[in-house]
Amino acid sequence: MLVSHRKKFIYTKTAKTAGTSVESYFEQYCMPEGEWTPEHNREVHVSDAGIIGFRGANRPKETEWFNHMPAKRIKAQVGDEIWNSYFKFCVVRDPFDKAVSAFYHFYKSRESAGVKPEYKSLKQRVLGFFKKEAKFDTIQEEFEHWLKSGGMVVDRDKYTIDGEFCVDEVIRYENLQGDMEKVCLRIGVDWDPDRLPEFKKGIRDDKVGLSEIYTAKSAKIISDLYAYELDRFGYKAPI
Repeated sequence: MLVSHRKKFIYTKTAKTAGTSVESYFEQYCMPEGEWTPEHNREVHVSDAGIIGFRGANRPKETEWFNHMPAKRIKAQVGDEIWNSYFKFCVVRDPFDKAVSAFYHFYKSRESAGVKPEYKSLKQRVLGFFKKEAKFDTIQEEFEHWLKSGGMVVDRDKYTIDGEFCVDEVIRYENLQGDMEKVCLRIGVDWDPDRLPEFKKGIRDDKVGLSEIYTAKSAKIISDLYAYELDRFGYKAPI
């Protein structure tokens, strides 16, 4: 999350939406001019220029500001005057695509933790996990099981407060650069696409098409979980 007193904006960070890249692009406006350097992880930074929430692993429990803070908590901590007068934005993504990205990240994390069968592509690695554990024969079955087990966490609290939409603008992941340019124009900062970092790129290095991974059951799970987003943003099931 970001608060910029210099440019009077608040950024709430959603998950699996290129959020860290977007956060990194705008965080320089939350520091005194000339102080910012690009970093993947970030300690809490609070100054007269703004606030940057903690970003990284093993966040201390007492951390007052952190990357995926709910909008309601940010509002409570900055106060009504700042919350109501600053321009607020976040990134949203097709929930069906977002869930697949989260699924791949889950298995990539398992591989990093020591489950490392040798396969040429991520699709083969994922299938390899299934066969190794003798649980499921297909990606579709495992993905459906993962969803039923609560693998997908809805982070609607980043752009709603008590069920009400609370940000002024959304950047759609599907039109990331175009929408970022619009936000830059709105808050009065330069847009330079070459300065947008690509953190976590390569986790989904061998995409499986959404229609290949979804079944009617798994599509219904996401449709039910994200009914609000499908209605508000117009996303559709891939099957």
